[in-house]
Amino acid sequence: MKRLVLSTLSALAFSSLVAPAFASEIAAANHNNSNNINKITPFHLVSGAYQGRFTNQGIPSFNSFLHAIRHNKIEAEDLVNSAVSAGRLPKDTLNDSQYLSSVDTLLENLDKN
Repeated sequence: MKRLVLSTLSALAFSSLVAPAFASEIAAANHNNSNNINKITPFHLVSGAYQGRFTNQGIPSFNSFLHAIRHNKIEAEDLVNSAVSAGRLPKDTLNDSQYLSSVDTLLENLDKN
């Protein structure tokens, strides 16, 4: 009986030391995952929008997408906002002028074709 009590207390003491350390590792991993959004390229953003990956964010797909571009109803900022709200781009991409310019160039090329 004495051994049982001693081993139980030892197991409880050990688990009380391990559990907080393990919980802090899980919390750190979750924090890192929320900050590590995979940034998609401007090309993949535009082609994904054309294929309908952002219809839940109000971006039309296929011919409606092309029509909206031709009539200036969709701009680079609209696509980036959609991708940010869908969790495909980090919010700071809205301030990345080079990224926005690349998206804008791709949209202009679609408009010309």
